[in-house]
This record gives sequence, structure tokens and C-alpha cells, in this order.
Amino acid sequence: MSTYNSSQQATVIYQADPAVVQHLHGVRESLHHSCKPYLNHKVKVQTIDGLMHEGTIAGMDSKNLYLSVTATTQSVRGYYNPYYKPFPPGPGYYPYPAPVNNNVILPLVLFELLAISLI
Repeated sequence: MSTYNSSQQATVIYQADPAVVQHLHGVRESLHHSCKPYLNHKVKVQTIDGLMHEGTIAGMDSKNLYLSVTATTQSVRGYYNPYYKPFPPGPGYYPYPAPVNNNVILPLVLFELLAISLI
């Protein structure tokens, strides 16, 4: 548990410009209005870092777009699904349950999205 000493003045390291904050609120509202009609549609999403993700829009909240993506044997390291077992168990091991599906939810920060395209 951390303690905070209220007798010391906090040093501000960064404070967003009010115009930038207002602009970001507008961007968030625009994304909500643009993406809401396309819930449960397949899309391709590009982030400002150049990463591309393909999946289905599963939901949105005030900070994130939730993309349902399929975990393959190549990407299983990045996503954890406890029921996905790419290899059959060896002798002496209790059999793993069959995977229900290999979909995982990838939360993407709204402010980092550059483009969203329907597939």
C-alpha cells in the first residue's frame, strides 16, 4: 500500500492542452458514431503504429474498441485461451477439453486507431 504525503507539492510533468482534450473528445464521439452501426461486422483495423488487425467488432466503450480475432497456432503466444491445445496430449495426460472456439477479444485504444475498413 502506498502512502501519499500531502504536505509536499506535486510536480506536474505533463498537462494536456485544453484544445487537445476537446479535440480528443470529438474524435472519440466521432468513432462511436462511425463504428456503432457496424457492431458484429468483420473489419480490418490499422493503428497509428502501422499494425493491422482483422476481426469482428465485438463492442466499444469510452476508451476501447473490442475486436474479436481468431487465435491461430502462429499467434497463440500473443493471446491466451486456456481451452486451445494445438497438439494432442501425450500418453499419461488427462485429455484436454475440445476448444469451443479460438476467438479472443483484443482491446484497441480508440486514440491509436488510424483506419477501420469493412472486409
